[in-house]
This record gives sequence, structure tokens and C-alpha cells, in this order.
Amino acid sequence: MTTLTAPTQAKSTESANGQKPSVIVSTSPATGRYLGEVPITPLESVPTVMAKARAAQSGWFRAGLRHRIDVLRRIKNALHLNMDLIISTQIAEQGKPPMDALQEFWAAIETFAFYIRRSQETLAPRRVMATLLPHRIYWIERRPYGVVLTITPWNYPLLLSTAPIAAALAAGNTVIWKPSEYATQIAALFTKIMRDAGVPEDVFQTVYGAGDLGAALIKAKPNKISFTGSVPTGRKIAAAAGELLIPCQLELGAKDAAIVLDDADLDRSARGIVWGGLQNAGQACLSIEQVYVARSVMEPFIKIMTEVIEREIKVGPGEAPGVTMGAISTQLQMDVIEGQLADAVAKGAQVIAGGKRLEGGNGRLFPPTLLTKVNPDMKIMRDETFGPILVIIPFDRDDEAVSMSNASPYGLTASVWTRNRARGLAMIDQLEVGHAAVNDHIMSASIPYLPWGGTKDSGYGASRGKEGLIEMTRAQSFSIERFAPLHTEVLWYPYTPQKYNLLRRALRALYAPTIAEKIRLLIGR
Repeated sequence: MTTLTAPTQAKSTESANGQKPSVIVSTSPATGRYLGEVPITPLESVPTVMAKARAAQSGWFRAGLRHRIDVLRRIKNALHLNMDLIISTQIAEQGKPPMDALQEFWAAIETFAFYIRRSQETLAPRRVMATLLPHRIYWIERRPYGVVLTITPWNYPLLLSTAPIAAALAAGNTVIWKPSEYATQIAALFTKIMRDAGVPEDVFQTVYGAGDLGAALIKAKPNKISFTGSVPTGRKIAAAAGELLIPCQLELGAKDAAIVLDDADLDRSARGIVWGGLQNAGQACLSIEQVYVARSVMEPFIKIMTEVIEREIKVGPGEAPGVTMGAISTQLQMDVIEGQLADAVAKGAQVIAGGKRLEGGNGRLFPPTLLTKVNPDMKIMRDETFGPILVIIPFDRDDEAVSMSNASPYGLTASVWTRNRARGLAMIDQLEVGHAAVNDHIMSASIPYLPWGGTKDSGYGASRGKEGLIEMTRAQSFSIERFAPLHTEVLWYPYTPQKYNLLRRALRALYAPTIAEKIRLLIGR
């Protein structure tokens, strides 16, 4: 197994004569530096891509689970071998600081380690008993869907791709992966790692393009779709898949809340919430965007948050020394952040810290921003921001905070911060989200042992955990006679009064509420 080399720095090529570009060019969001390019997958090649995946799937499944687990182990080893190159590519293409990139790498490689350890037990056949027909043996097996189309975003391009890919491959599916057009360099590197690990080319295919390519792939009728991205795009995918009866797993947007109670450790809570809201420049579906703070502690809490930001956060290109918060990955996302902030300020919101993009250089850098005096009419209160803005909202009662958090159309993650364990547990039990935590937000939700998914507009289905593996399979049931086959069965023709009365008595006895009643019915009294 060889260590891969970094993409060469070359001059970008562009199409001539006004034709559509044939390549996707990647540049650093922090510096504007050219990073590399990949060829766009032609739409006319989609039928061939799908046909190759379909043809390879049976052999991949029939090779057996042990073989597939061995392949996952080789992928994990290849990731380990290329850790530094992966991290440096993440830093360059996403503008992340090294610590953010390292955390994503850890979660990604641990996902493979988890499925290597748990696939055997999760996918093992399961015996069941049939009360009325005990002379037959019944069991359930998890079978692959076939071809899984995986469409993934740019913000965590490795972690949010490896989870569905690892589960799909372990379950015996083949995979067609369309990464974000804003994360093509890490996608190309991961694809090389997969090849280096010996994953057959038709078992795992990477295609590059924008939304039109995704639409063409759905029309080609994959057997399952895994999508992570925005709510509007998720709705389109669900609608298109519904027309074709293709099952989907959708992980969409969020507007995650943290609730700070009056008995919270304010220093720890402030540090945890600042990190939970600003890690990866707030560009995470589980990033804290709304902070509900007990009114009695709101003033000191804001003061501590401001001090933490001033002390701990240095914004800049991920490659620069000492940087703890990197760039906004796309110009489209920068437009959303600035548009929501301008709308909020125009409607009376107060900016306590930050509030204006950093000028100078070619990068997209936005400082940590704290906002108060907001109201429900503001876009920043309704729509996902996906940036380094924390909105602080006071509350007076615990149930009020829970109600405000649950009023969101999203339901991905939420957290409660308190010194009182019982109080915290009682509150998170009421939160309508996929993952709720006490005194933590991002860390626990990122581990591969737990299923990942939300409720309401945050989508449905699960990735990660055993549930993520089951998500990539369908249940198939089997039965066979326990003994030599009978000449006839009790439910077969002919229907006779004697057979009816016998079965009626058996059913009444079987489901009678007491033992005495069962005995009475069996002996015919």
C-alpha cells in the first residue's frame, strides 16, 4: 500500500467558445489559491455508470460479509496511512483550521472501524417463532437494496460521505457517489484511497457535477438514495424519488438550539456553546444557532461568551498559524449569512460582537457574531444560517424554553446546560430532535455508535450506528419445514365444519386472558 501524493498545482483550464465547462476547478475559500480540477461527468454517461453498478452488485454481495469487512479494513488502513494528506486537503479546500480537519478525519475513520466491528452481528440472520405454525422454521435476513446513490455536501465532505458509503458497501450494495461540486479535491483523494484499498471500480464509482447530474442519476432509478444537504433540494429529491418509488434517507437542514438554565456552570456552558456554534465556522447542520438563556443569568452569560470569543477565536486561512476558525466555504453561503444578518439588523436586532465580514485578501472570512433583541419575523430566526452567528434569546421558565426550541420547523439536535442532572434529563426528554444532550452538543452527536438523523424538516432515516447499516438493507423473510412435509396443511382446502370448529377453539384458547379460561376452552367445557 503506497502513500498518495497531493494534487499538483496547475493552471486552470477553461472551455472555449462559450461551451459548458468540462472540468470543475477547486480554489481555496480562504485565499483564492488554485487547488486542482476534476472532469465533469457527462450526463450521457449516466446509463453506463448505472449499468456497471448493477452488474457488479450481485458479485459484491455474493463475495460474502467477511470479504466486505476485509475490504472495509483495508480502506480504514489506507485512511490511516494517508491521514496527513487528507487533513491538508481538507484545510486547503474547505478553509478549515487543522483541529477542525483532524476532528472530521477522526470521526470518518472511526466510522469504518465501527462497521468493521459491528456489521457481522447487525446483519446476522434472526430466527423467529410462529405461534400458530410451529412445525415450520422461520428466519429474517438483511439484504442489500442494490445500487445506492449517495449525494453529499461540502461542509464535512469526508465524514458525511464515509458514513453512508461504509454502511452501503458493508451491506452488499454498490455505490455511486456524487460529492459536492465544492468538495472535489477531497472526493478525488478519497476515491484514490478506495482504489488503493482494492475496492473494485464498478462497486464504488465517483461522479462529478452539479444538480443536473444528480437529477439524471435519480431518473436512472437507483435502488436507494442517501442525500445530505438543504431542505429545498431534499424536497426535490424526495418528490422525484417518490414518483419512481425509490426509498430515501434524507439528512437536511437544522436550526439547532442550546438552552442555558439558571443553575448552569456559565463558564463551561459558554465555552461549550461557543465551540458548538463556531466549530467549522458554524457550517454544520448540528451547529448551535439559537441560544436560549435564563433571563436571570443572561447578562453575565453574554459577557463570558464575548470573553471566550475574544480569547479563543482567531479567524483566518486554515494554513495560517494560530487560526481556530476558518473560512466560509462558498460565496453562496456567505450571501446567506450576510443577508440574514442585514435583515435582522434592519428589523431591530442588536449586534454585540462581530457582524461584518473581514476585508482584505481573496478569502471569505466572517467573524464570530453575537446577536440579541431578535423577533420571530426575522429570517435569522426562521431559516438555517449555516455560519458563525449565535442568536441569544432570554426565557423565564423551563417549559417556555422547550416550547420555543420545539417551535422550529427543524428537529436535528438540541442541548440543555445545567448543573442539575435530573432537571436536564427531564428537559431533553421533551425536545423534538434526533439527538438531545445535557452539557454537550456536537461531540456526542458526531460519534458513529449513535444513529444520525432528525425529525420534521430535518429529514428522515438514519446514517451511522447499527441503524445506519440497517438503513442500507431491506428485510427478507424465509421459511422451511421443520420436519418431513405433511401431506396436507390445516389451512388448506377442503374447508369443513370440523376444521373450522377445531381452529376456532384453538384460537379462543390461545388468546384467552387467563390460564383457567384457556384450560376450560381446550377441554371443551
